[in-house]
Amino acid sequence: MAEYDESEYFTDSQEEIAEREAQEALRRMVRTEIRRVQTGAADADIAEDIAREEEQRAIEEQKSKRPRWMVWVIGVVTGDILLANEVKRVYTMLTILGIIFFASISTIFASLHSDLRRNQLEKELALLKERAIRASERCYQHSSHSAILRKLEERGIEISDPKTQPKILK
Repeated sequence: MAEYDESEYFTDSQEEIAEREAQEALRRMVRTEIRRVQTGAADADIAEDIAREEEQRAIEEQKSKRPRWMVWVIGVVTGDILLANEVKRVYTMLTILGIIFFASISTIFASLHSDLRRNQLEKELALLKERAIRASERCYQHSSHSAILRKLEERGIEISDPKTQPKILK
């Protein structure tokens, strides 16, 4: 037969301890409120709550007397429209629209950036083409028959052009 310690029967779990403490705190709070009501200390709080509710009712009555379009304009300016039930239903759509706007702005920025890069590359290409033309002109000027004869004369080498047609060996 198994033997058990006495401590095994009396251990409480963390949840049980937390629940017991929460119930005790609730009991203390209820007792405190009952004492406050019996002594009259809560009358001021109750009066403040009633006054606050009356102010809210007065504000609601004032809002109901305004034209509907004016209520919407004031709601947009003050931000109260974000709390309206009609607008709460479209938060998902507004979020999707925001994402779409962000994506379109990003796309426009990327296309502008690539267009600027393309224009820069086109300018570089035109410059490189011009340099290539100039280099080919210089190459042609230095490799023409008359240029070669002139260089040979500068070096003092005498050479003459053949008088007969050259023969091609196969």
